[in-house]
Amino acid sequence: MDLPDILSDQNVKAAAKLLHRYYREHDKKGLLSTGSYFDEWAGRGDTASRDVITDSDAVAVSMLSVTVPAKAMVGLAEPETAARITKLLKQIPTNVPLSSLSSEKAAALLTGQGPAALLWKELRSTKSNRWGIGATTASKIMARKRPHLIPIWDEVIGQVIGKRSSNGQWMNWHRLLTDGTGLPERLAEIHRLSEVELPLSELRIMDVVLWRYGKDQGLGVRRGAGRR
Repeated sequence: MDLPDILSDQNVKAAAKLLHRYYREHDKKGLLSTGSYFDEWAGRGDTASRDVITDSDAVAVSMLSVTVPAKAMVGLAEPETAARITKLLKQIPTNVPLSSLSSEKAAALLTGQGPAALLWKELRSTKSNRWGIGATTASKIMARKRPHLIPIWDEVIGQVIGKRSSNGQWMNWHRLLTDGTGLPERLAEIHRLSEVELPLSELRIMDVVLWRYGKDQGLGVRRGAGRR
């Protein structure tokens, strides 16, 4: 996976304008995008309720135009399942940026039997029954709980980065964030120039810029892909 051009050195100002539009510009009805409320809704998902999935998380995720199925919320709240999720979340740090991890530590968290990889599997299925949580919804739940470590995946972003599935995305982004070409610093500069005052993670800045850029290019064809 190569770095999208919109995140390159020559496009920092253009990227900042996209971030500004997403968080600061009102639509024709005078409203901000619902997605602009995702990060801070009900006190953020990675603060007081950092190790549990709550109803507020489901509401926040809906602001990014996906719905956590009711059967999934019931299933996730079952004592045994909730305990497994809490155990996994406790093993995933809340305030450690993906860009700060060594390749070994990133792989230990995000791949194989790492806690983030296991949580991904837990969200997407039980032993034999799918709950109807796809890759997009799972990524948004996990990004809500661990915004510094888990990037959001959806159809638009997939088309921008040239990937047809979310497989391998986490380690691909880790490689781009740690390859010495200055992506974390550019993301910080994009944030500064955008005049958005929310304390956004590097991954959320990246997500918004890629999504807004993709929509401006007419990407995302499935129902619901154009809203957030």
